[in-house]
Amino acid sequence: MKKFTLFFIFFYFIFNIEGNAYAKKEKPRWFICDHKKSEYRSAKEPLYIKFHKTNKVQWDRKKTKWVKSKYKDFRKVMPTIEMHEDKLWFNDSSKGQWKLLPIYESETFYVFYQTTGGFSLYGTPPKKMAQHIIINREDLSLLYYENEWIRDLYRVRDYSDSEINKLFKEAENYYGFLYEDIPLPNGKTLKAEKSLEIFQCKEIPEIKPKI
Repeated sequence: MKKFTLFFIFFYFIFNIEGNAYAKKEKPRWFICDHKKSEYRSAKEPLYIKFHKTNKVQWDRKKTKWVKSKYKDFRKVMPTIEMHEDKLWFNDSSKGQWKLLPIYESETFYVFYQTTGGFSLYGTPPKKMAQHIIINREDLSLLYYENEWIRDLYRVRDYSDSEINKLFKEAENYYGFLYEDIPLPNGKTLKAEKSLEIFQCKEIPEIKPKI
């Protein structure tokens, strides 16, 4: 009887952990995010976003699907987004498929990260910049924050909810060019460029490929 009881407890313990881990995964949710223009800025194209809590964050070109990362630190279930200006690109592997991973998460905000530029097959490459995509989980407002906080250059920005609220407020009121000071590892300070654009997202039906 004792053996049976111990086996039952062990089985329940393992099943419960795996069940809870699996339950953290969610089906993808799709959003369209319209730019919030102002008298100082012209309207930009809307963004299409796929939000997904998953542990499949690496694109397999041969299988043309998302798979688990080979790196241990990226194999846990986490919130991710895919973001395109054309909704058809979600199903076009020739356009490149990548997920933005979170660098900050709270009850109110997600902050996702990627870099652009810094590489070109022909001529001078565009300047390498970081994009911090900040989403308010409550009202689905999105802050497109382009900056020079590039993590592989050891420029790691500290976030808090109050700091993010300041960025949203700044984005509503600014015009012209924006700069910010970034402390560097050598003790110097970089006068860096940044831009702030606000979008408003709303959920839409799943974006399915055409046949």
